[in-house]
Amino acid sequence: MAILEKVPSVTTIGAAAAMIVFLIALYASMPVSGQSATRKSSNFALWNFDEVNHTCRAKGRLQDKEYCESKLMDQIVAKGKDAIPILISQLTDTQESKEPIYDYWSQMTAGDIAYFILNDLFTDSDWTTFNMPGLEALKGNCHGASETCWHDVIKKHGRKFVQDQWLAAWSTNKDRVYWDTRARCFRISPNARVK
Repeated sequence: MAILEKVPSVTTIGAAAAMIVFLIALYASMPVSGQSATRKSSNFALWNFDEVNHTCRAKGRLQDKEYCESKLMDQIVAKGKDAIPILISQLTDTQESKEPIYDYWSQMTAGDIAYFILNDLFTDSDWTTFNMPGLEALKGNCHGASETCWHDVIKKHGRKFVQDQWLAAWSTNKDRVYWDTRARCFRISPNARVK
């Protein structure tokens, strides 16, 4: 009889196994040294662009506060160069925005908005000089409305092509990119900058 008294019951084994599984799950969900306890999203909510009173529609660049009042754009500009790869990653996002951010557009996607933000961030204060070399393949010879021209590029090449072009240009130039505070745009330095 003494041997049977030392054999644990099935319920005791089950409870112990459940406790071990619980502790493993608890341990696995805890942050490791160097990790944040809260994980921040690596994307911008472009589909939910928050322009105030439709200020971003008529003219100017999206980063120009006198033409575009948006907390999202403030967040993107504040992130600096780190915003660029995030925006590039969103170029293929087809989630429709709650409304177009440009006048006369019927609809826009988060990827469309990412593209136009990237273009504006690299457009100089004269509104014509574009500061990111290597994207010539994205500039078509269209003379129609901007929505028509953009959709022609997407139809001809696809969103992945656009993303690949931006990735290649970024990879080539990222060490030379800097923010010009006066011009409120990214520029390319002739020499590599120290991080």
